Amino acid sequence: MSKAFLIAAPWSNSGKTTITLGLARFFNNNGLDVQTFKCGPDYIDTIHHSTAARKPSVNLDSVMMSDIHIKDVFRKYSSEADISIVEGVMGLFDGAVKDKGSSAELAKKLNIPVVLVVNAKAMAYTIAPILHGLKTFDPEVKIAGVIFNFVRTESHYAFLKEACETVGIHSLGYIPPNDEIAIPSRHLGLHIEDSFENLIETAADHIAKSIDVFKQLKALDIDLEEILRKNINITKGFQTLASEGEVNLTKEFQSFSTIAVAKDEAFRFTYVENLKYLEKLGKVVFFSPIHDDTIPDADMIYLAGGYPELYLEALSSNSKMKTALKAEAEKGTKILAECGGMMYLGNQIINEDGAAYPMVGIFDFSTSMENKNLHLGYRRVVVENEEIWGHEFHYSTIQNDTYESIAEVYTARQKEINTKVYSYKNVWASYIHLYWGAGNFSWIKRTKGVQLLDIKEAISFQPIEQQDENVNLDSHESLNKGLNPLGLISEKEYYFVTFATAKSRISDRMVKYNSSSFIRNLDGLIFSKEDLAMLKMLFDEAIEKYALDVSCYNILPDHGHFLLRVENEKELSEQIRKLKGFTSFRFQRHKGWDKGEQKVWVQKFHRKRLSKLDDSIEKVFNYIKNNHYKHRERWGEEKTLFIESLHESDD
Repeated sequence: MSKAFLIAAPWSNSGKTTITLGLARFFNNNGLDVQTFKCGPDYIDTIHHSTAARKPSVNLDSVMMSDIHIKDVFRKYSSEADISIVEGVMGLFDGAVKDKGSSAELAKKLNIPVVLVVNAKAMAYTIAPILHGLKTFDPEVKIAGVIFNFVRTESHYAFLKEACETVGIHSLGYIPPNDEIAIPSRHLGLHIEDSFENLIETAADHIAKSIDVFKQLKALDIDLEEILRKNINITKGFQTLASEGEVNLTKEFQSFSTIAVAKDEAFRFTYVENLKYLEKLGKVVFFSPIHDDTIPDADMIYLAGGYPELYLEALSSNSKMKTALKAEAEKGTKILAECGGMMYLGNQIINEDGAAYPMVGIFDFSTSMENKNLHLGYRRVVVENEEIWGHEFHYSTIQNDTYESIAEVYTARQKEINTKVYSYKNVWASYIHLYWGAGNFSWIKRTKGVQLLDIKEAISFQPIEQQDENVNLDSHESLNKGLNPLGLISEKEYYFVTFATAKSRISDRMVKYNSSSFIRNLDGLIFSKEDLAMLKMLFDEAIEKYALDVSCYNILPDHGHFLLRVENEKELSEQIRKLKGFTSFRFQRHKGWDKGEQKVWVQKFHRKRLSKLDDSIEKVFNYIKNNHYKHRERWGEEKTLFIESLHESDD
């Protein structure tokens, strides 16, 4: 049964955000644990989502994030929720390049249905061809229903409902206009004052009065009453943002003891997964450039974006904080400043009336809100042979800029632009909000110029048009990352090794190595859930015992896959020998088999060296993490889900 859906629209200004907020609060008020997500890089909508659902909202962005990372993040946060809502971005198929990064693309990657919100204020039956086009343009996008917004009367709705019947899309109802839930705009997006609490409650009540939410969501195969019944007598403990199986870096591998993050009215535009990644590198503490006099003792400082131009007097008058920040920069403390944070580190910020307010002064340039000029879009930042994606969105301009950029910056269409990345000693500053939640920003992990542990996500940050469109993860959540997730491609060789643990679909190759009677006996080794759990434990022990360099692996009922990193063929053979010998011997003892009886249960029958010059390594990584879904019919739903849970402990 589906527990998630994506709210999209044919075009912007249809009411996606208002309906997302209203539904999230409605579900929460009715005793449901709601998880909200935002498609794309927007950090303002997620602030409102968090208020509505009463828990942090998370960004999912298929331009800045790899497929693996998107699915891991979605699974991690949605698995503990009763229901999940993903708010789309702009129009359904609007992306950075064609539909890349669009709501439609994300819905396909997550394999969740779409609920369309249509502003039908000045439209009747003409909506039929529009809905038909949205439905048929990409059949893989599953449009489950439509909510018609800004419709005042039942007679108007009758035309719209007939259009849905003609096209074959379920109509979920209509919502009349209501000035009390109109969201005011601000120059950088939606209004972010705390007064939204009343608006959200009003939106929830207004939607509930207009639509029978419980009844209509059954069209999406979401039975809220059944979910509530299952929740009776179940007490949910406190849930942290990280999933229980998430790998945390030990102190041995942490780059920092403490990371100080600016967080107040002026600086609040952060991505949840970015902060979670910082928590893996060290202890995260928060401070306020507006209200605090001092900075916590830390070896990294993060100044995120926000609206410093709205708090110029308070920021400028806090001389102790400005002095402290400048002193940290001078002594070489690592400082990362994005957009509003970068503006704060400049010499002055000039408001839209031309009044100048002194700021920290680490950089000599000033930023001005006069003569506003919109800078908007995805950015690919290339520095020191590393690429990282981010997003730029601001109206201010830089004055007295005499600095050279330390990076090349490109748009999603690979056009080089003049947005700069500034550097002073150990300070990184730019207008660009970077996404490093997958551990894909090595600059963060450096101290005093030294490269530390790299736990980069298994994805090469290619130009957007060059990203492989043929990698198919079957639209399911990914599996085990293995012990050592891929980083920057190492100098070692990568090998894809397959082991047969029973008579498999290509086990005829094993005839060369074993007798026909042994092959027949292997039919009895389609492993049970208990056996699979034991095998998983044994392989984990072998990998740790022999310090094997395993990027990822899986154990399935009749075979297993490994992605190994070795210096040469000789080392590969030795690793395979150790894996086979240790696990076979220990498993045989576990089963109580007599000597000579099915002596070898695991047999290597395929190995292939992978090219570093194409995307072979990433494709194999994806294949290993998701291969079990190809055999769902063969093994059944119960065992497939068990295999998934077995490997989740490595995520």
